[in-house]
Amino acid sequence: MEKNTFVEISFKGKVKETGNVFDSVDNIIIVAGRKMVLPALDDIILTMNVGEKRNVEIQPSEAFGIRDDKLIKLIPVSEFKRHNMTPYPGMYVNIDNNMTGRVLTINSGRATVDFNHPLAGKVVEYEVEVKRKVDAMDEKIRALLEFYSRTKLGNLKTNAAGDVIEIQVPPTINPLVKKHVADEVHSILGFKEVRYVEVFNYKGEETKGENA
Repeated sequence: MEKNTFVEISFKGKVKETGNVFDSVDNIIIVAGRKMVLPALDDIILTMNVGEKRNVEIQPSEAFGIRDDKLIKLIPVSEFKRHNMTPYPGMYVNIDNNMTGRVLTINSGRATVDFNHPLAGKVVEYEVEVKRKVDAMDEKIRALLEFYSRTKLGNLKTNAAGDVIEIQVPPTINPLVKKHVADEVHSILGFKEVRYVEVFNYKGEETKGENA
């Protein structure tokens, strides 16, 4: 499969040791080679054909990393209180450094927090299927907008003419997301001008007169 091909896939990820499923996604559209899924899984998808299914095993170094004891930190409980938090074992926290960790224990006024990824050190297995190649421009643009906005958008209309594309979007889409998607549309699809048209949809609402 060529890089930058839009495809619809389904996949399920589980921990090899326990069989516990940690991720399951059906019928999502991605751009192969753009790291819209786990990079190692993305590399595997690039070697697949439409209609193909595979069961693959990914080692920790290529999955969620090797466990690092240096990422287990002792943090004073007073630091949590400074952020209006009361720590407890099992709590997930993010303090200042933008790393998410899990509180392991609390003892003598200090909390032991593990900042390793929860799946660090685990061999993982994926069942992945490439269901179809996506050709419709509306689907391609919607997939990019949904991925970067983390929002389901439903139907979306585009109008492409030459190297210009016009995209209808709801007004709730973040401007930074629109800029990122425009960059991707240019890089992947080759358009030199991306225009957004904000659509305010009042369908289904009752129309009221001035004297209502």
